[in-house]
Amino acid sequence: MRNIVVIGGGVIGLSTAVNIQETIPNVQVTVIAEHFEEETTSHVAAGIFCPYSHPGVSQERIRTWIGDSFAHYSKIINSAEAVEAGMLRLSGYFFGRQPYVGEGKDIIYDFRVATAIEKSSFPIRFPYADFFTSVLVECRFYLPFLLKKFKKAGGLIERRRVESLEEFVGKYHMVMNCSGSGACKLVGDQTMYPVRGQIYRVKAPWLKHAVLASFDNPIDAYIIPCKDDVVVGGCRQNNRADLTVDKSDSKIIWDRCTAMEPSLKYAEIISENDGLRPGRKNGVRLETEVMTFPIGSIKVVHNYGHEGSGVLLAWGCAKEATQLAATELVTVMQAKL
Repeated sequence: MRNIVVIGGGVIGLSTAVNIQETIPNVQVTVIAEHFEEETTSHVAAGIFCPYSHPGVSQERIRTWIGDSFAHYSKIINSAEAVEAGMLRLSGYFFGRQPYVGEGKDIIYDFRVATAIEKSSFPIRFPYADFFTSVLVECRFYLPFLLKKFKKAGGLIERRRVESLEEFVGKYHMVMNCSGSGACKLVGDQTMYPVRGQIYRVKAPWLKHAVLASFDNPIDAYIIPCKDDVVVGGCRQNNRADLTVDKSDSKIIWDRCTAMEPSLKYAEIISENDGLRPGRKNGVRLETEVMTFPIGSIKVVHNYGHEGSGVLLAWGCAKEATQLAATELVTVMQAKL
């Protein structure tokens, strides 16, 4: 039996853990994290599958990750598990001052230029508008779904903070580092930085289509109908790490989104939430490393730095991370013979 430990309980960590269970035979997987489910950044996100470019990562690699993730979610959506997993098909509109250049537009169900009639049906005026049909993956349902699947397959859970990967030397054959923002301290990655976001959750059951717009930054305003409510956001503030709802941000979000959809003024506000996305200067880090400590060495597959693309890339990155782990486990087990 090979022992693998996954560090991180968000959508990246749990996707990786489940993928390993489904792919690698004779393996015991343990997930260790300080936070799970509603305590994670993943839980705050609306989870719309929205392809966009990722500097620092090759186009081919990004397309593979997006394609594998979309195929995975589509399979669930077309099954009886869709409700429990918090997934549904969702259509909507993008508005921007520049043409939308997100990588992977051709992978989702539909992406086309909006017609003149569609553009004129909204009170906001942007030079460019597109219509799309994609998937919504609500992590407040999807994370418990993954956790249930993981435990059912024999996975183990430990809720605690990991101070150093050295503690796993001699105890596990492989470490999957899905620590997100924690990678800065855990492996000394100084290219990590926080990207603060903030949203409302409101009751507006009459809204059936998503509306997203780029006012100052890529997709910095959005209205996303979910299963039980509507997410209204947002902001993307680099290197801001405070976790307190900022009323000045609240006003900007509300003003922009009610300009896009005036009926929101009649919505009942349920809550305001914020969170920190795990930004990384050079984009996602997905690679193998042998880490050496005074008591010995251990092989690590790093899988972190996804910023706001956790849902978009989770299963695709988990699949590649699992492939790396499978390859490295062969050499680890051969060395023990």
